[in-house]
Amino acid sequence: MEDEAKTEFSEKRGQLWLWIGLLLPPAAWAMQLQTVYLTSEYGCKYGDFMPNHLASIFAILLSIIGGAIAWRNWLEADKGWKAEKANPVSRSRFMAILGMLTGALFTLLIFAQWLPTLLGVPCDK
Repeated sequence: MEDEAKTEFSEKRGQLWLWIGLLLPPAAWAMQLQTVYLTSEYGCKYGDFMPNHLASIFAILLSIIGGAIAWRNWLEADKGWKAEKANPVSRSRFMAILGMLTGALFTLLIFAQWLPTLLGVPCDK
């Protein structure tokens, strides 16, 4: 099993999936933060916060997908924690675990930033 994982994560395609799993959740958060910031004034002026809701839902989905990709990478890397030596599999395991953690963190962060819009208090009332 470790030989299969070693071959998988030594190839460019396997490395690309590791980076996607690690970087997709923070990219989704940055996209949501900017979109909500840009559309909040419009929402306060016209009372239409649909762009904020759509951006937040889309960002949460992207963040969850990034975490799921990282989880799949961890399963393919033989889902362990400890390693005797540094090799492509142990580095891939580390990146996959870090991707799962960032996926959870940024999903929670995106939801926390969406809460004011959900509760109806994004404007100065």
